[in-house]
Amino acid sequence: MQSITKDIFLKTVFCNTLGWRLRNGRIRTELSQAQLFRMEQGKEIHRLARSLYPEGIFVYELSSPAAAARTRDLLDNPDTHVLFEATFPAGSYIAKADILVRDAGSWELIEVKSSVNAKEEFIDDMAYTTLVAQAAGFSPSTINLMLIDKNYRLGMPDERLFVKTDMTEQVLAKVEEFKTIFDSIDSVSSIPDEPEPQLTYNCKKCEHFSECLGEGAESHIFDIPRIKQEAIERLIASGITSIHEIPESFSLTDNQKRVVDCVKCGKMQIDPVLQKKLEIIRWPAFYLDFETVSTAIPLWPDIAPYEKIPIQYSLHIRGSPTSEISHKEYLADPGRDCRHELAGRLIADLKGDGSIITYSSFEKTIISALIRTFPDLSDDLQSLIGRIVDLEPCIKCISHPEFHGRTSIKVVLPVLVPDLSYDGLEIANGDDALVTFAKMAQGMMAAEETARKRAALLEYCKRDTLAMVRLHEVLHGFVSRR
Repeated sequence: MQSITKDIFLKTVFCNTLGWRLRNGRIRTELSQAQLFRMEQGKEIHRLARSLYPEGIFVYELSSPAAAARTRDLLDNPDTHVLFEATFPAGSYIAKADILVRDAGSWELIEVKSSVNAKEEFIDDMAYTTLVAQAAGFSPSTINLMLIDKNYRLGMPDERLFVKTDMTEQVLAKVEEFKTIFDSIDSVSSIPDEPEPQLTYNCKKCEHFSECLGEGAESHIFDIPRIKQEAIERLIASGITSIHEIPESFSLTDNQKRVVDCVKCGKMQIDPVLQKKLEIIRWPAFYLDFETVSTAIPLWPDIAPYEKIPIQYSLHIRGSPTSEISHKEYLADPGRDCRHELAGRLIADLKGDGSIITYSSFEKTIISALIRTFPDLSDDLQSLIGRIVDLEPCIKCISHPEFHGRTSIKVVLPVLVPDLSYDGLEIANGDDALVTFAKMAQGMMAAEETARKRAALLEYCKRDTLAMVRLHEVLHGFVSRR
């Protein structure tokens, strides 16, 4: 049986069954393009972090026993000042420290993360490493979190890329908490038979729920939108897992009750307020969708790490509910920052007085960022903001059993417009679009592949705005028949 790693430990804390399955090799996950890209970015951030310590020694040994032995030898050597990937075994547990730095006889442990914001989960990560290191006989004096500095810009020296924060107090407090379950985690993840899964609120956040307790479940209580943990726990304690079992007396918000009532009756319901929401739209209508790219290391100057940079848009235009549709589009040159050019083209393509229809507030956020970046275009861009109408609140007037409490465009489109889908597209989601353009910008594609991917990006973005056109048609039909 494999050793307990950080991932296995923390997943077992989250769910005994999930931890057991991971340790016993019962979970095989195929990583998406976006996940692989994030891993590649993480590796590059770690490499750059290590470059700040040129005297550092990397523990390269592949086997854990050899890496642990090499670590012990280096720690015992007074000439060792910096270690990378120091390895600590303790019973069934194994941990690696990103960076260890010796200072006047004490050791600093540094956890490197390819993020600009500290997260609670980072405390757990550092606490696990510290706990196992302590169990192996090594106790760092200080524990620091190294993140990407949001003030970094391309061209600055590598040391400006990072910012360190002392997290010793928070981490050691979590270590004490983890000590109380240290032995039990080993026990529960190593028993011969898989622990029986127990439905908890955590299941709602588990990516494996559909292959576990959620397999074959219909109208699950997790489909209730914005339901709080306390309410979920009360339902589970009462043995209720299906929306059909929820009693009328159970306290729900008006929106939650609409979803529950819709599921129970099995029929679509339309809120009469839909007509008023649709009347806000002025014709001609401009259906707009942006795609963006964001990377840990900025692709171009004057851009912050992970800043969302618009690189393309699709625009369907319709003069009236029944008129012909025209289409315009823009896709940036991946070799340069094209935001000013994109903004200028956008202003020209949106010329007029009609409503600009989007899905969510994302497009408004992107245009607002362009206003701050380009003062020479700010007046024209600002005029677009007041014309934006979000179609999603209109969709929220529709309750449908097959929405499962959600209203994202990928969920509602196959229900309301079954003849239009993203099936067959080479690029079929925003994450893949981001990764594709980033790789193009980084020069990771040959010319032939780049040409094919550009066409795929244009087709995907075009599908997003066509989806809005068709959804608007359906909504208009609902109110016309009333």
